[in-house]
Amino acid sequence: MNKCIFFLLAILLFVACNTSTKTSDVPNPPTSGELTVFCEEGMLLHIKNQAYTFEQIYHNAKINVRYVNEKQAIEGLYNDSCKVIVIARVLSKEELKKFETKNIYPTQICVAKSALAFVVPVNSVDSVISTEKIKRISSGEDTTYRLVFDNENSGTTRFLKDTLLQGKAFGKNCFAVKNTNALIDFISTNKNAMGVLDYAWLSDLDDSISKAFLSKVKVLAVSTNGNKIAYMPDQSNIQTNDYPLCRHVYATRRSAEFTLGTGFSLFVAGQKGQIMFLKQGLIPFVQPNRSVEINTEPLH
Repeated sequence: MNKCIFFLLAILLFVACNTSTKTSDVPNPPTSGELTVFCEEGMLLHIKNQAYTFEQIYHNAKINVRYVNEKQAIEGLYNDSCKVIVIARVLSKEELKKFETKNIYPTQICVAKSALAFVVPVNSVDSVISTEKIKRISSGEDTTYRLVFDNENSGTTRFLKDTLLQGKAFGKNCFAVKNTNALIDFISTNKNAMGVLDYAWLSDLDDSISKAFLSKVKVLAVSTNGNKIAYMPDQSNIQTNDYPLCRHVYATRRSAEFTLGTGFSLFVAGQKGQIMFLKQGLIPFVQPNRSVEINTEPLH
């Protein structure tokens, strides 16, 4: 009898613990517990919305999204300061080897496609720029503009350096500020300045922050070398790769175990997460399917 009572009490205690609404009282399966995500600043608006929606669906989950630069995100994943990072590239072979020395094998999932956007003061007469001119400005050969980055260790800075300068140093007319807010403030008050930021900050035309940014700066259309047609960074031109400076966004988790980090990553890469990217002006990596039924019967 005593054994039966002890068994029943153990079951009741287990059920009580697992029905608690406190995230600290539940284990860490894919839909409950607490998770820290390091997100590159350019994707902050999108990933915060993804985290909020995830929490509304799974009430026992708490997703803490911290914005960092690309370098801090990778270091945070390596040092176990977070379980998931969102950056606009895959880890390099050298970085993966470094993780492997600690028996860590990160799982990387492509979740969206974005681009670099180039902005000038809202009253600027310029509306178009070529990749060749951007290259000359970046190298310091052309000093028409002072080129401003959101952060010296951001993914946008690295991407532009790797893509157009093939790793060479930026010119003396190029410098970085602390974050995107500081970049927008500087560009809006300096007529000879041009800023580089992630298009994700500008993609959601219903978002108050995107609206505020677009009231202060103008987005330039970009043409490729020898091409007379310049393209704006928008969903259509990013999808078709007509816009020349596109890049993919990855959710990378530290562990392959089926924990909350896995649950959140798969949510972002899944149908609900992909639809959210689409509605907020980015290109989802997996285009949501839409079924249309056509009734061919004649109308009476």
